[in-house]
Amino acid sequence: MKDLITKIGRFCENHVEKIVLAVAGVICIWLFFTQVIFSPNIVAIGGKNLAPGQIDRYVYEEKAQELSAELRGRKTGSSKLYKPRLTGAIGPNDGEIYGVLSRALPKGFAGLFESPLSFIDTTLAPKPATQLTARNAESSRKYRLPTVPDVTDVAANQIRAAAYVPVQPLTAQTTYGTAATEPNDIDLVTVEARFDTAEVYRRFHASFAGVDVEKEEWRDPCLADPTFAAVQLERQELLDGGSWSDWRAIPRSRVESNRDLFSVIERVENLPPGGLAVRLMQYDRRDIRMGLLQPEGYQIASAEEEWFPPSFYGKFKDLQRKMESEERREQREQERGKDDRSTDSRRGDLRGGAGGLPGGAQAGAARSSRGRPGTGIGGDTGLRSSRGTRGGAQDPAMTGSTRGRGGRRGTGDDMYGDMYGMQGMGSDGRRKTTTDEVYFDLREEMLTYRTDLSKQAKPTLIWAFDDTAEPGKMYQYRLRVGVFNPVAGTGQLVERDMDKNGQVILWSAYSQTVGPISIPQRVYLFAKNVQDKTKTATVEVARYMLGYWRTEDFQVKPGESIGKAVEPKEPDRERSRDRERRLAAMQMGGGRITDPRGDMMADPMYMTSDPAQASQPKVVDYTTGKVVVDLVEVNDWGDAPNLRPRMYHDMLYTSDGMYIEHMPVSMTNWPRDLAEAYQMIQTEKRKEPKPFRAFNQGTMRGRGGMQDPYGGAGMYDVMYDTGGGVPRGR
Repeated sequence: MKDLITKIGRFCENHVEKIVLAVAGVICIWLFFTQVIFSPNIVAIGGKNLAPGQIDRYVYEEKAQELSAELRGRKTGSSKLYKPRLTGAIGPNDGEIYGVLSRALPKGFAGLFESPLSFIDTTLAPKPATQLTARNAESSRKYRLPTVPDVTDVAANQIRAAAYVPVQPLTAQTTYGTAATEPNDIDLVTVEARFDTAEVYRRFHASFAGVDVEKEEWRDPCLADPTFAAVQLERQELLDGGSWSDWRAIPRSRVESNRDLFSVIERVENLPPGGLAVRLMQYDRRDIRMGLLQPEGYQIASAEEEWFPPSFYGKFKDLQRKMESEERREQREQERGKDDRSTDSRRGDLRGGAGGLPGGAQAGAARSSRGRPGTGIGGDTGLRSSRGTRGGAQDPAMTGSTRGRGGRRGTGDDMYGDMYGMQGMGSDGRRKTTTDEVYFDLREEMLTYRTDLSKQAKPTLIWAFDDTAEPGKMYQYRLRVGVFNPVAGTGQLVERDMDKNGQVILWSAYSQTVGPISIPQRVYLFAKNVQDKTKTATVEVARYMLGYWRTEDFQVKPGESIGKAVEPKEPDRERSRDRERRLAAMQMGGGRITDPRGDMMADPMYMTSDPAQASQPKVVDYTTGKVVVDLVEVNDWGDAPNLRPRMYHDMLYTSDGMYIEHMPVSMTNWPRDLAEAYQMIQTEKRKEPKPFRAFNQGTMRGRGGMQDPYGGAGMYDVMYDTGGGVPRGR
């Protein structure tokens, strides 16, 4: 027995806290049921014994309802419910407004602050578009909608250059020529195609005023005149997994002042006030039509680049490369001619000393007049303008410089040759290459105020821009052309086309997909070497800025960011002096300054006065947003077919702290595409920066990006404009 008591005591001692909790729980449960659920507290109200939980219900059902009825006057009929004057309804005969307002105020005086004119019946407002639609819908006319021709011969290209970019949104009042702009780098993709506008006119005439109209009295010449509504460009982006994204419509270029007007609205119910009739009037203008089919492009500031549609750009670059080759050859010949004259002069001095000065001088002059490449009659080194000579002799009437209307400086032959697109003659008697012919070829494709789209002999060249392309990405494009449906929303359609009654635009089929177009990076980094002792990597950062590649070396340790903003270094003085000497020599000799864009673009009027504007920005931002994580030694095998063991450092870096990228150190270990990019940048950065072209206040409607020497308007549009539209120009 004693052992049992001991065990019980030990058990209670070990579990005393649990026993206490159990006893307290039992007590709480007892109190809850006895004092809360079955409360002994009873209150007597109105002869009834009510528990606390029943008091509120009794008051609501018995007392509150009785009080509410009394307030509403239901028992006595004499009491009135109080109406607040500020927010309560006020009748026209109430004393507060009687004699002041003749109408009721359903929301009291506060309602006047919300809308003082709310009493006006808005249902009486005129709705011209709805009435016009209803009136037309009552007509019994029925038309068969025409099909829009296909878009053919689609092509695309991409250029990268410094251009004048607007710093403010453009509107119909603030145009590209009047808005504030600044030189900045752009990646511009141009997609061109051919569209048979004459066929559009034929099909519209047949559908609304021709043989396709069921009754002759239904024929309407006004409906038969098509109005072009849109040139819609769409693109796909190559995703990381190798698939293409969905097609997305590209907005109009930022340099278009009619960008908002050209927004695509496809349903009648979404049209702005005025409806389709106002929309047709806005688009039925020749300048709007030209801007829609052949939009204005950016004014390129870079001296070595120019915009052309894809079918012309290849020819432009070929001629540009040929011109640069000829320029280098002429420079070599001039240097060779200088060396030959120096040798002949020394020989003449020696012979003059032995046999008399006159004889030696005459012999030296005779030798220097021999027909050598790069020299003219009498030992002319070619510094004089070859286009200012006739038969190898200088024309006395053309010895002075002249300036034409466009500001060109040069000889008389230069002036007339450039005006009519004739190519000049080099110092060696050969015809010089220029890019002028590309501009004149493009003029044949340009739309002007005198162009009749219904009589085009061949499909019209159209294009669209994508100025939203991002560096480092790849895209492919397609486009289509839209023409307004003149009977949209009227119900005047045959049964076959009734599903297009609310469709504002009749679209052509999409063109073939063109691409892919790869947009190069604007910033590259190249890990060149590693210092083992300090564990520091030398990283060369290259940035494309204001039309040229610029590079800078940075010493980076793990944990440090790659690149920073740097002031550009002073240009090489000897190279600058050499350039100044060449320009001075060419100007003194009457020679022309060769420009890759051709004679018309080599004019000083298209250059900025300060060459440093292009060559030396104040600060070059080499910031990459990358941070070096580590420099790791790697042992592996080289790429096939030259399999060999190699040991090198691998630079690990990140931009977000999550994804780690790597780059082998040293050019011998770089991937092929990175090595090719490095070689390209090294070649491009050795180019001598040239001054920007000045912003021309006129438009490209010379047309075709071809800046007109006489100002903003086209050369022939001004000289031979006989009417047919508003002349262009300042």
